[in-house]
Amino acid sequence: MRKGCLIAIIIIMGSFLGYLQYGRDMDVCSSLGISSDNYYEERLTVVTNKLYISDQKTCAEKIIERCKKNNFKSVRFSYDQSIPNALYVDVYSSRKQAEKGKQMFSFSYLPEQGNGAYNIINDPDKYMLEIE
Repeated sequence: MRKGCLIAIIIIMGSFLGYLQYGRDMDVCSSLGISSDNYYEERLTVVTNKLYISDQKTCAEKIIERCKKNNFKSVRFSYDQSIPNALYVDVYSSRKQAEKGKQMFSFSYLPEQGNGAYNIINDPDKYMLEIE
């Protein structure tokens, strides 16, 4: 009887931890666009809704792809007006951690050459990912 209860508890806890790590989607909790003349940069705060991130580079690449596809749940970018020339992202595990300022990591996605002639959608080969 005790062995069965222990197994049931382990299964329930495993399911709960699995949900916390894999069952929730990342989302943007704040965004700020800054523009001047022909230059536009986007600053994002992203909540991954994960307990941990084992590979920050892969996570950053997923966030960049979501920005390019413009498919975050709570924010839509107006790329018909302007496409970002630079992207700066702060990554948090949860909204609570964001409120506390406990960042997992941050990254920038910038053109290798520092001019505003490129954008993140049409010129990805000109960009470099830097994790901070």
